Amino acid sequence: MNTTALVAGAAWRRPFLSIAVAGMLLAGCAPMPTRQTPPPQPAPEPEPTVRATPLQEPTLREEQLPSEPESAPQPSRTSPAVLALVRQAEQRRNAGDLAGAQSTLERAVQIEPTNARLWLDLAQVRLAQGQPAQAEQLALRAVEHARDNRTLSAAWSLVAKARRAQGDEDGAREAEERAGAQSAAVTSVRAQA
Repeated sequence: MNTTALVAGAAWRRPFLSIAVAGMLLAGCAPMPTRQTPPPQPAPEPEPTVRATPLQEPTLREEQLPSEPESAPQPSRTSPAVLALVRQAEQRRNAGDLAGAQSTLERAVQIEPTNARLWLDLAQVRLAQGQPAQAEQLALRAVEHARDNRTLSAAWSLVAKARRAQGDEDGAREAEERAGAQSAAVTSVRAQA
């Protein structure tokens, strides 16, 4: 066989071979065709088990509070044990034993925590002990538990004294206004009686 013919035959094959190799290389780099999958269908939402109804505005009725004339005797709701403790605290206070009066009134408050008069008495002792901040807090507890205008007025008056002792003149005036409003309510009840 003629080597020249072989070489000449190989020469014309070289460019085709290069193109074929380059084509195969490029074919290897090309991304594979992917199979398209349809997106998942959302699950249907379940029917709500709670039904919404529009809100209706409530109708408000205004009622008159029963007026308690001042001269009507109030039934004593204070237990005999608490009354005894109050008397003991008063004796201790009059004797100058403010710490003893305080501890006795604290025992009474533990027995009847909703008795506004006990909170007032304890607040007065704290004010006499020179503790106006604690006296104010105790007087506010009396405001919280007051059941009549007279006790409410006395509680706000004591709040005013305690605030004034702390240098809070604006707070004292506000408390005095509230005490005055309650005092006016007591006066109007007296006038109606």
